[in-house]
Amino acid sequence: MRTSFKIIFFSFLMVSVSLFAQQGGEVLVNLQSMPLNNVSSSVNVKSSLEVPFFDDFARGKTAPSSDLWFGPSIFVNTTYAINSPSIGVATFDAFDNRGRLYPNASTFPFSADTLTSHPINLNYPGDTTVYFSFVFQPQGLGYQPNVRDSLVLEFYNIDDDEWEGAWAAWASFAGDSICQIYKLISDDVKVIKSDTLHKTFYRAHFPILDSKFLTSNFKFRFRNYATLQQNTTVPGLLSNSDHWHIDQVYIDKGRAFDDTLLYDITFARPLGSILKNYESIPWKHFNSQARSAELTNPLLFTVLYRNLNLDENPAGRQVTRKFDILNNSTQNIYEFSSASDNIASLSDYLLTREYSYDFTSAWQDSAKYQFRAYLITEDPYPFRWNDTVRYTQQFKNYYAYDDGTAESGYGLYGEGTQNAQVALKFTTYKADTLVGVYMYFNRTKGDANQKYFKLAVWDDNNGKPGNLIYEQLGLRPQFADSLNRFVLFKLNEELIIDEGIFYIGWIQTTTEMLNFGYDRNRNSQSKLFYNIEGNWANTSFEGSLMLRPVFNKLTEPPTHSHTNAAAKAIRIFPNPASDLLSIELPHSHSKGIANVYNLIGQQVLSVPVNGNPISVSSLANGTYIIRVVSNGEIVGTQKLVIAKW
Repeated sequence: MRTSFKIIFFSFLMVSVSLFAQQGGEVLVNLQSMPLNNVSSSVNVKSSLEVPFFDDFARGKTAPSSDLWFGPSIFVNTTYAINSPSIGVATFDAFDNRGRLYPNASTFPFSADTLTSHPINLNYPGDTTVYFSFVFQPQGLGYQPNVRDSLVLEFYNIDDDEWEGAWAAWASFAGDSICQIYKLISDDVKVIKSDTLHKTFYRAHFPILDSKFLTSNFKFRFRNYATLQQNTTVPGLLSNSDHWHIDQVYIDKGRAFDDTLLYDITFARPLGSILKNYESIPWKHFNSQARSAELTNPLLFTVLYRNLNLDENPAGRQVTRKFDILNNSTQNIYEFSSASDNIASLSDYLLTREYSYDFTSAWQDSAKYQFRAYLITEDPYPFRWNDTVRYTQQFKNYYAYDDGTAESGYGLYGEGTQNAQVALKFTTYKADTLVGVYMYFNRTKGDANQKYFKLAVWDDNNGKPGNLIYEQLGLRPQFADSLNRFVLFKLNEELIIDEGIFYIGWIQTTTEMLNFGYDRNRNSQSKLFYNIEGNWANTSFEGSLMLRPVFNKLTEPPTHSHTNAAAKAIRIFPNPASDLLSIELPHSHSKGIANVYNLIGQQVLSVPVNGNPISVSSLANGTYIIRVVSNGEIVGTQKLVIAKW
């Protein structure tokens, strides 16, 4: 079976109003890549499917079910749409399953993603009760479609061996309107006015009447037409100006024109972390202080579910709620329930259930728990996939604010940002050794973000980054083609971090954007700071930077680690020195910049290296670290002693 991964490119910029093309500032861009792991492109169907055909993309996978669909370029997710009817949507964009622009991509509308059904038995000649329905949303948390872009639905005409247009929609965000045309029924355009286009789901609902489609091998497909536009704010980044999400695709007989609601009770929101401030913390830091700060008292299990139907009974429908927690280290399951209750028609129900649980682990350095919630209803098949939600709570060796999925990219860009700094605030619950950091960089078109940066750590100064206590040079964005897209950078020198507040981030070496992963479903905005002109400011963007400091020891090989060979690649003399210092570079380098740091990480001297001795007379007696950089790369690092007799 052939497998592939998907990379979604789209670089819509959401730039603060004070940012101009040449003025430096912070920017937030939509994802330019999202690798998907092991997305099967095989067809898993033996014969025509029987109705009802239904999919609300709630099966917990990142690709459409191969039992129903063929569409390896489609991304199934719970994060891009806004307030979807149930958990999960299928998202359409402008790039294929390998992250490449489609060959026909241009600034004029072109056919992009396609999602095709397997054959369905609609051999019901003369039946006028066979209806097709679904809901759709333009943009969501993605990029709004251009007025020339569209989402289309096509039916396969087996007699003529061709696809025929059945329905289409397009949006005018400038005119606050969504337009639909039911091509098989009428040429009339249905226009809906709304000032919330990007966060509203619209319904399409119509009968399949033509006998050429009422066959035993009926097929349909969704496609989006997209356009590309050159981004003038950040040169070199192509914008994907088209984003559509679909949900609740439903075909069945015995339906009617006014049969627009589903007899379905569904979870409406995914489960989340049990921690108040973090998505995850190191297991060895999950002490009594951490539990007091991070866990609710009492413990609470909160779920949101909704009734999608208009019930005849004024009291609504009865729902039984059950919960369990699986301890992966012991395989023990703790079960508890909540009494049945009624949910009114077309309404949401927020349930909060108290529970008691002892968080222990048979593993010494980690813990893993799976939280599950179930709705027990009388929903008929096939409306059962959305009756269960799961969340895996992990404790490993890192702190994390993010949920592991980036919806956007964050960075600093423009004039004045060459030495700009970004710092993320963490509060630790135990003194420990900082040994590395997980970072998540978005892939960019043409590797535009392959620029050197410095990994940096600061102490706290009244709620903002203070003194620089660690700096590591010679790093560039790296990537991993899997769902775990973080890369691990190992610190050259382990750093003791006291219990309390510290900051970790980066210092730029160019004015180009690094395009760091940004999770817009978890909000730790108050923890992110940037510094362009000497003053630290809080970010203006809601979300969480995808950076995770690692403590105690690495549990996997680092993606990047500095080599001892590089550290010893320069020769300095005399050492100890008092006035002049000679620096001998490797043969492959003729010049560079020598940066001298004191033992608390502060840079105290920066001078060019060109073959002549440099003056160190301004340095006081003591021990220093000297690092030489050439063409953005660390040439070598040595310890320097200053001794003036």
